[in-house]
Amino acid sequence: MDGIARTGTPGAADGGARPDPDTVALARRLLAEGQGPVGVFAGLAARSGDRSAAAWAVCEALGVADARVREELGRAAELFAEFGPDEDDLLGELLELLGLFDVPRALDGREQEVLGLLQAAGAALGGSRGGVGHGLSRRFVKGELTAAFLLLARQPVRKSRGNTTTFRAALAAAGALLPPPVDPATAAQVAQVLDECRRHPAETR
Repeated sequence: MDGIARTGTPGAADGGARPDPDTVALARRLLAEGQGPVGVFAGLAARSGDRSAAAWAVCEALGVADARVREELGRAAELFAEFGPDEDDLLGELLELLGLFDVPRALDGREQEVLGLLQAAGAALGGSRGGVGHGLSRRFVKGELTAAFLLLARQPVRKSRGNTTTFRAALAAAGALLPPPVDPATAAQVAQVLDECRRHPAETR
C-alpha cells in the first residue's frame, strides 16, 4: 500500500472524495486475495489518511453503485470524526454493520415477486424497531430472501396500526415461492412459519 497518496484528512466523509484508480485496483486485489472489506478499508485509510476515499475504493471494488456509495457516505459523515486516528478498524466494522459494504444482488422475476411480497408483509406489521428495519433492508439489498422471510416471521404485528391477515397472507405467499433451503434446520423453520400462517390466517384482535 506504499503507493497510496494522502488525499484527505481522517475526518473527511462528505461522500464526494473519489478514490484514484490505483487505490481501487489495490482494493480489488486485496479483496481477491481474501482480505475482508473491513481490513482493506482500515489499511487504505491508515495509509492515505482519507477515510472517505478508502471506503469508496472498497465499495467500488466490490461493485457497489456510485450513487449508493455517495448517499451512504453522506449519511455516515458525522461518524468519521468520532473515531481517533488509530481506530480505522473499529470504524470499518461499524461501516460494515451499517451495510456500506453490502453488494446488491440482481434478482430474477420469481425473486422479485418474493421481494414484493416480503415488503408487503413488512408494511403490514404497522412499524418495527429500527434495528429490525435496518436488518430487513440489508437482506433485501443482498437478496437474502429466506433470511428476510424468517426475520419478518419473528416480528409482532402492531394491533393498532398493522394488519395480521395481510401480514400472514403476504408472508405465506412469499414462503411458498422461496426455493427449498439446503440447510435442514432452515427448511424446518420455513415450513413451520408456513404452517402457522396457513393454520391461523385470520386476524385476531
